[in-house]
Amino acid sequence: MYVVDKDKKAVHEIMAFDEGFRCWFIGQTVESHGKLHMISPVDVTYLILPYLMKASRIVPLEHLLEDEEFPDLSCLDCVASDKDFSHVADNKGTSDLRAWKYNEQSTLEWLSGRVYRLSSLLQEKKVPTSTAQSLTYICPMNPEQAKEAYTVLAHGIISEYIPPELATKLHKHLKLPEKSVKPKVLGSAENQGAKKQRLEGPTDDYSKDNMAGVKGKAAMTAKEKALAKSAVGSKSILSFFGKK
Repeated sequence: MYVVDKDKKAVHEIMAFDEGFRCWFIGQTVESHGKLHMISPVDVTYLILPYLMKASRIVPLEHLLEDEEFPDLSCLDCVASDKDFSHVADNKGTSDLRAWKYNEQSTLEWLSGRVYRLSSLLQEKKVPTSTAQSLTYICPMNPEQAKEAYTVLAHGIISEYIPPELATKLHKHLKLPEKSVKPKVLGSAENQGAKKQRLEGPTDDYSKDNMAGVKGKAAMTAKEKALAKSAVGSKSILSFFGKK
């Protein structure tokens, strides 16, 4: 969500900060909803860029910023009226017409500069490059590794403001390493088959008298011998359910 200032000269992004367990003291009351909303200035280019990319023909800017799903998008026309978009598009026609045609190469160059600028700031502030790092422990890296790690982080932040297909092209333009995929522990067919066999258990049918797979009988205990002797001459319980 975004908000335009009263002079319609700047646009800000509405950002929400929520720690989960937070409340506010307002006068003599306690507000349990502790979410904090802040606004941060944002370059209007990021909001106009998707419409420049999908435009099938060259039209003036005020006609470009028309979207039935977001009707308030037309407010950006006042913000962008005196802006120069030559870093992402080529100006067509007179200056009063304000018609722009998307230029992919210029856009990638501009976004690359944004990534490098943000990367330098993140490295200067010693922001952790991954969730595995804490603010009190930074994994030691050589200058080249650190530069690459912060560039990857900066690219991820910038990618949140541009279309996914453009983020992919920017990734290639910056010559960043591909994301590595960790192999699964039991990914092979052999391991899966072995696991399935262990879970299924034995497949022999022990209900039959013929047990060719058994090499020898285990020795009977004294208690088992006594039970066997007392059962001599008695009928099986199954005989009472047989046909007469």
